[in-house]
Amino acid sequence: MRLNFFLKPIYSVFGIGYIKIGSGTFCSLLPCLIILFFGGNLGLFARLSILIIILIFGFLSTSFKFEDNGVELKDPHFVVIDEFIGMWIVLLIAEDSILLILLSFLLFRFFDITKLLGINKIEKLNGSLGIILDDVFAGLYSLIIIYIIKLIF
Repeated sequence: MRLNFFLKPIYSVFGIGYIKIGSGTFCSLLPCLIILFFGGNLGLFARLSILIIILIFGFLSTSFKFEDNGVELKDPHFVVIDEFIGMWIVLLIAEDSILLILLSFLLFRFFDITKLLGINKIEKLNGSLGIILDDVFAGLYSLIIIYIIKLIF
């Protein structure tokens, strides 16, 4: 399918999704590295603009049915654009502090893996909504905690 040729680098984030072990973790590290190295040049407006763009590309690239030997896959392991989106959300306010970026990463992975606070229900939605929104909420929960930490300290 020709469309898949163009969408595969998007939903797999340039092939990171095809790493056999820990593809979601590796993909979550990519936004951390981007913010660490370029964060000082990316203000909140730029980060929000990038988020909107990756959300659009994320939903478009995951909007068709993924199958393996005729069996529909609900949230295929090779689709990691959702991890990139969720991690980018929490990094909206993390600045370029190594400590905040590390804490953001750990919080996001915690919520993404444990599926607490209703994330497990969101993940069951059909299609791209289920694939992407669970990570969006993991990112939002992490963002709230990072915001509270920044207020306190």
